[in-house]
Amino acid sequence: MKIPVVAELFSNGKSPEVLFWVGCAGSFDQRAQKITKAFVTILDKVKIDYAILGKEEMCTGDPVRRAGNEFMFQMMAYQNIQILNNYGIKKIVTACPHCFNTLKNEYPELGGNYEVIHHTTFLQSLIDEGKIKLKEGGSFKGKQEENLKEEKLLIMTVATWAVPTIYMKLPEKYWKHWMLNW
Repeated sequence: MKIPVVAELFSNGKSPEVLFWVGCAGSFDQRAQKITKAFVTILDKVKIDYAILGKEEMCTGDPVRRAGNEFMFQMMAYQNIQILNNYGIKKIVTACPHCFNTLKNEYPELGGNYEVIHHTTFLQSLIDEGKIKLKEGGSFKGKQEENLKEEKLLIMTVATWAVPTIYMKLPEKYWKHWMLNW
């Protein structure tokens, strides 16, 4: 799989429309790598002008800030911002909710002003624009109600932990679809 890298494009006088911020998990965790590969496959199929930073992408600094090391966070953030600004990056798409939150809500105060979009929102926009067509008209059939008991328990468990720690930091429009009406 050949993935475009910003530095290579830039050396040819080009800049991508979208920077795909892979993130730590998307780079190193085997399960998250599947998401990364699937997302890149979709971007290629619908001919999105994108690239990654590759070896220039570093951690956003979210974990060190959460651990209380503001100095280290700012060093990491300024380094990332300098790279992004030097390449003239305007739009960033990421699959990581932590990277999303940091890039969108914390980098602007340090001079990193970008349009940051979560990959699910980006995919939905591609569906809405007709660039991605879903099989069978796009209607999800789902499972029958009697088969959902275990799934509801799992979703409630995930919502109990993930929503408050990740999504609740974000504006409501990013997490309200996770709130379930039981």
